[in-house]
Amino acid sequence: MSAKKSLMHGLKDLRSTVEGLAKNVNLAKIQESAKKVVADAQKDITSVVNKDLDLVKKKLAKEKKDLEKMVNTTLTKELKKAKSFLNDQKKEIDLLQKKIEKLIKKKKATKKKTTKKKATKKVAKKATKKTAKKAPARKKATKKTTKKTAN
Repeated sequence: MSAKKSLMHGLKDLRSTVEGLAKNVNLAKIQESAKKVVADAQKDITSVVNKDLDLVKKKLAKEKKDLEKMVNTTLTKELKKAKSFLNDQKKEIDLLQKKIEKLIKKKKATKKKTTKKKATKKVAKKATKKTAKKAPARKKATKKTTKKTAN
């Protein structure tokens, strides 16, 4: 029990010293100074964060401009390439069309010449065929009769 009494006596002495110190040191001053330290720390942190945010914003804006510039230059280059390719293809198509038109004109000219010759030949052939048909028709009739008797 003496240990208990001595422990209780020590706790009472500790309590009285803490209360005495609390009375001597003004608790309100400590709270004000703590609040001031916290407020200063908040201001410092926000200023650092704001500076960092401003730097990040500036960097992002710069990168955005650079990226847009690069995209615009590549697009203009590709458009120029596409236009030149289309112009080259158009030239080739025009040349082929001219060649085809020349060939069509030549064929039309040759068809006109050949149709005139054919027309005269056909008329002559028709006339000869009519006379030729009459003669062989008589021969065929006599041949048919001879064939029938031979069988």
